[in-house]
Amino acid sequence: MKKILASAVAAFFASLVFAYNPPIAGENIYKLTNPTLLGGGASATGGPFGDVVVGSIAYNPALSAMEQRTAINASASFLIDGSGSSSSIGWGFQGGAIIPNKWMVFTAAAEGLFTQGTSLDLGNNITAHFGFAKEMNENISVGLNAYFGYYFGSGYDFVIGADLGFLYSLERLGFMRDVRIGFSLLNMGKPLSGTYPVTGIYGDASETSFPGIFTPRLSFAAELFSVGTFNHKFSGSFSIDGYFPTFQNAVCDLAFGLSYNRIINLTVGWEANAREIAQTNKVNGVSVGLGVHLVISSGDTTETREQNEIIPAAAWQNLCGNVHDLSVGATVYFGMTDDEAPEVYLWGEQLTFEESGE
Repeated sequence: MKKILASAVAAFFASLVFAYNPPIAGENIYKLTNPTLLGGGASATGGPFGDVVVGSIAYNPALSAMEQRTAINASASFLIDGSGSSSSIGWGFQGGAIIPNKWMVFTAAAEGLFTQGTSLDLGNNITAHFGFAKEMNENISVGLNAYFGYYFGSGYDFVIGADLGFLYSLERLGFMRDVRIGFSLLNMGKPLSGTYPVTGIYGDASETSFPGIFTPRLSFAAELFSVGTFNHKFSGSFSIDGYFPTFQNAVCDLAFGLSYNRIINLTVGWEANAREIAQTNKVNGVSVGLGVHLVISSGDTTETREQNEIIPAAAWQNLCGNVHDLSVGATVYFGMTDDEAPEVYLWGEQLTFEESGE
């Protein structure tokens, strides 16, 4: 029995070493259905500005730990392929909610992608992620996901597994501000089997398992500069990710963003996948994303006024030739972020924590 088990384990790891044939864009399918992720936010640090949507937990489960407000997010994407005699269109969706409580932050996300008929051969799939994240202290956050996905169309298969993530935050490092360092270990579980019929980077449908299991991802992000006054401030931020699918590939993901008062955010991103470039000579185009933060107030007085926030977003990217991904969506936050010190009343006098020496 021990020999049989050892042989099975050896065969499994041997298949990881020698079989690696994912389809183009197969290592990063979750970003294709959300504009924030497509525009540069598909990062273990949340991209240049640390923007978090429900699909962000697929890149680092710890990203939602610092969210104080309930949020819902929905998006849709259209994959327009003009490589043939007539254009064909694939599509996708993403949606879910972020729900904080006093113990942790819970996130639920659903994603669907339907690409049959396009040259971006990723099949059809529906995936659900369920994540738990917690801010351990003012610098360190941790998170854990569970996920399940069903692939269908020309063949049927499923994936199931877990993701683990960490996020370390600093106010300043040298001349850089809002510094974030993220690490995640993704896709720990059952991948797609090689029998699911999609065309891999080697031009055939053998061993086309994706995304790569046991994928470590490391990310660094920070604000590079900020100019202007308090009321009119322009800032520039960046993020850089490196990840290694199944330890058989190396991918670098870069993003840069410009922001006006964190109200209007413009981002550009680019990903270099070493194995895709080597085998297909195809390089992804630069992605462009735009997000606008809008505050919606209700109530007649300062005491009764509530502020909700809606962030519409859009992004575009040319994927490997003639496939264009156009994505639109919005995130709605309910309530206000608590960024003020608590107030203490002693014998009818109001004190802040700073005044009382706390």
